[in-house]
Amino acid sequence: MKKLMSLQPTLLASAIAMSTASVSVGTSAAVFDLEEVVVTAQKREQSAQDIGIAVTAFSGDQLKELGYSNAQQVTAMSPGVTTIQPNGPSSFFVSVRGVGQNDFSGDHQESPVAIYVDEAYVSAASGAGFQLFDIERTEVLRGPQGTLFGRNATGGLVHYITKKPTQEFEAYTDLTIGEYNQRKVEGAISGPITEDIAGRFSFVKNKHDPYIKNNIGKDLNNGDDWAVRGQLLFNLNDEAEWLISARASEQDIDSGFFEHSSARINPATGLGEHYNGPDLTGEPGSSATSYQEPNDGVHEGSYNFIGHNKIETWGLTSNLSWGFESFDLAVITDFWHLEKDYIEDSDASPNDFFNFFLTSDLDQFSQEVRLSGETESMRWVTGGYYLKIDGDFSNGGPAENFFSAALATSLAGTGVGLSSPFETETESYAVFGQVEFDLTEDVAFIAGLRWSREQKTTEYNSSLVSFVSPNDLTITDPDVLGLGGTYFSYGKDGASSAGVDLPAGSDPGEIDEDLITAKLQLDWHVNDDILLYASYNRGIKAGGFNAPLDSTDLIDGISANGDPQDMKFDEEVLNAYEVGFKSVLFEGLVQLNGAMYYYDYNDYQAFRLEGLTQYVFNTDAKVQGGELELQASPMQGLDVLLGVGYIDNTVEDAYQLPSGELVDRTAVLTPEWNINGLVRYEWPVFSGMLAVQADFTYMDDHYFQLKNSPVGKEDAYTISNARISYTSEDESWTVAAFVNNVTDKEYRTMVFDLAAHPADGGFGMAENYYGAPRWWGASLSYNWY
Repeated sequence: MKKLMSLQPTLLASAIAMSTASVSVGTSAAVFDLEEVVVTAQKREQSAQDIGIAVTAFSGDQLKELGYSNAQQVTAMSPGVTTIQPNGPSSFFVSVRGVGQNDFSGDHQESPVAIYVDEAYVSAASGAGFQLFDIERTEVLRGPQGTLFGRNATGGLVHYITKKPTQEFEAYTDLTIGEYNQRKVEGAISGPITEDIAGRFSFVKNKHDPYIKNNIGKDLNNGDDWAVRGQLLFNLNDEAEWLISARASEQDIDSGFFEHSSARINPATGLGEHYNGPDLTGEPGSSATSYQEPNDGVHEGSYNFIGHNKIETWGLTSNLSWGFESFDLAVITDFWHLEKDYIEDSDASPNDFFNFFLTSDLDQFSQEVRLSGETESMRWVTGGYYLKIDGDFSNGGPAENFFSAALATSLAGTGVGLSSPFETETESYAVFGQVEFDLTEDVAFIAGLRWSREQKTTEYNSSLVSFVSPNDLTITDPDVLGLGGTYFSYGKDGASSAGVDLPAGSDPGEIDEDLITAKLQLDWHVNDDILLYASYNRGIKAGGFNAPLDSTDLIDGISANGDPQDMKFDEEVLNAYEVGFKSVLFEGLVQLNGAMYYYDYNDYQAFRLEGLTQYVFNTDAKVQGGELELQASPMQGLDVLLGVGYIDNTVEDAYQLPSGELVDRTAVLTPEWNINGLVRYEWPVFSGMLAVQADFTYMDDHYFQLKNSPVGKEDAYTISNARISYTSEDESWTVAAFVNNVTDKEYRTMVFDLAAHPADGGFGMAENYYGAPRWWGASLSYNWY
């Protein structure tokens, strides 16, 4: 029986296989040393280089060396992987090889790249941006992982594995100060409680002043986060262990910052273009806000409305591991709760025009039971999985001036705007199995299959309402147009909108479907140092429901077919073909791993934004590309990491020109090339070790909106970071100084093309969300053993 403390990644096809990093076990301060990494990627212990899965992984020490403090940052050093922030700091999706999602309408939309924390699935985008603290390692798996991981691992997954209780006492604290008065403290204490019980408690608290200067009010984008985690590990007997983990977190910041830039529509293409004219729309006298952003820098502006992002989460996970004579049993139970309250100054101007809000109140329960075993020539795993998600959500915003212009009518009341509350319920059942046969001493065949039943329901309502004020979202009049209380509604009981009825029996608010994912793979161990593999993986993400801020454009035919049924979208199916290799060269001084892939996407779930209408629709897509990862230690104390990813991506019939022609587009945040690298050198100084390090990430040109408008295109850029540290001889303490974004590069992490005239559902502008400026800091860590 493999004890729980060594099996924690068991639910994770986690392998540090294409590992650009590994856990150091030597006596020096080195953290990027080349060495054999033992993982349980396929539910048994294997060398990382023996697994035919494309993976990038980092230990907790390596994450600290890289200066990563948030969960989304781990994608920076992963070829072919990017982070999508559909609402600035309030939510995060991961895109892997062009497979991603950027619908910002609410936490009901799950990502096709799954997020796990200690084997527990995280369904909501608002729960994916948590603080990294007391982490054992993180693992990014590229390519469909539908057989063993199942739900929504169409493009891959990211797994965060925390440090577990120990039978020996240990503790640490880490203090950081930095730019904008940053104060961060992190720590943990672990050890035996009784002979058979061990415990661990860890925490983090981070605060910093705002880095966005507001010329007319309170500054924005401060930091105020905390999180705690408590764990108990019970040694039930020689063959069984039980881990119980409880966690909680909170974020409360002044956010919603967007940099305002004027834009107008090109009538030939219908796409937003940059515009430096006298007003927002390029048509004198027609601008809704008559505001031109001064050239005062991308981290400065004039915001009359102070947005906020408040997120609270808590959860409880139980992981029971029991070994029997011929098989091992794992039972993982998880409950997770999230509440979110978000609002922003969407027009990014000193005028009251539009302030978008989101709320979430979500409960999630999951249960997995898994059996695994092996014989002399076969390894197998099988199990069942259940997931239930209940959520109450809403989006909308005060927008009296916007709707007055858009509807060319006088609306009574103060703070008129949109409110779209909706409920969703998801239940998913699955059974799965995977088996690996040794065809010869050097060749293995792997086959896996997973059946899932997906059941979803929704109830959606959209109304023009009157708020007390932009700062008070209490609804005073839910029916300012006199439509009987709703602007548009749909759900499992049918729907209507101002006389527009959905077809009888269409079940617009219900989904009930069977899904099949599968895996076929051949692994050939050419010798002890080279693995070649070829695989086919079928990934599926279930269908879902749209919850647009303004539903009227969608039901009136803004999409390709103009059917009110577009309020619902179908499942997507990804057929992925991949070949790859893993190699150890020059007597263990170099690891070089690579992969090439071709993705055939059926009914790809594409996201579009038109004016204030955001929606997901189905189309086909093709993706092909490759990756290389190099890790080398050419001399004592010197470590070099390099990753290169190439993606050729086409989303078919993704945008309709004003002429009516459907044209292909490139998926969002899918640069053709992304490159990352790191060089680190350490040497003895006095009785300790001094280390200097520099790393970079390069992003090729990419788009933030599927329609690929010029205003939403980001040119290629490079972000670089530097760090210097000194570690004592006994490794009990480390002092370090760092600079992130050394060149103070200005780069956007999200853009919304709202270039249309207000009468056509736009703002005559673009919203631009920029990454953080140059940031320096220093830290002191101390360990007790």
